[in-house]
Amino acid sequence: MKITSRAFALCLILIVLGWTLAFSQVGADKRPTTPPKTSPPKKPPKRTTTRSTSSSTPRSTPQPAKPRQSAPQIDMVLIPAGTFTMGSPDSEEGRGSDEGPQHQVTVKSFLMGKYEVTQEQYKKVMGTNPSDFKGKNLPVERVSWNDAQEFIRRLNSRGDGYTYRLPTEAEWEYACRAGTTTAFAFGDSLSPGQANFDGNHPYGWAAKGINRQKTIPVGSFQPNAFGLYDMHGNVAEWCQDWYHGNYNGAPTDGSAWESGGEQGFRVLRSGAWDDYSDLLRSAARNGLGTDYRIHNTIGVRVVAVART
Repeated sequence: MKITSRAFALCLILIVLGWTLAFSQVGADKRPTTPPKTSPPKKPPKRTTTRSTSSSTPRSTPQPAKPRQSAPQIDMVLIPAGTFTMGSPDSEEGRGSDEGPQHQVTVKSFLMGKYEVTQEQYKKVMGTNPSDFKGKNLPVERVSWNDAQEFIRRLNSRGDGYTYRLPTEAEWEYACRAGTTTAFAFGDSLSPGQANFDGNHPYGWAAKGINRQKTIPVGSFQPNAFGLYDMHGNVAEWCQDWYHGNYNGAPTDGSAWESGGEQGFRVLRSGAWDDYSDLLRSAARNGLGTDYRIHNTIGVRVVAVART
């Protein structure tokens, strides 16, 4: 069979193309199977804090509110409004010249401490206990008038719903008498079984008795008709008023008398554990300097009104 040159060239071209395709397939089979590289994900941009330029004061981290200190429990008695005769008659045994003239006073209703302020109550507010005779239920003593004012200021800052203060002298005598006109809330005699005082010197027809020579726990005796304890004896109690040598010009509305008088001297009432009985009478009174705290016979009782 005779093959032409043209046919031979065509056959040669086909053979070369076949070899080329075969070698291309073998190279493809030997390529690695590693996936193609990809670009890493972009990082999110950094968050920036923008401060307000409306104020130059930087923001402060809110702080938790400080817990309010609790107030000590002070039992109060509601004293009804009324009118009474303040002072003592000339015939009353032991009467002082500063207890007259007698005069009518009208008093509004108020709350008064059932007991004298105890050492536990005072220490809870003031952080200290100045008393000589120690005991949490004993009345606090060696308290000056200024000390009493600071005690009341701190007590009011605790916000228990009442506004405390010292009683006015008229309020004190009205509360002590509890509707009576006798020398004491218990009548015209006083024994050591009714109050804490020098029992060697009782009043009226009462017999002599014990002289305890110290304070005793509040509420140790029977209360008066208003439910108040130790209004006679144990410790003397501060009032708000300036001391005056008599009642000429005294208020008749139960308010504190804070004009005239002996400036620097405030009124004391009730008498104390070392006094004779005549100094414990409802009308008996005394005056001492506002810084006087030397003796262990002076304490405090508070009155209050509800906050509005």
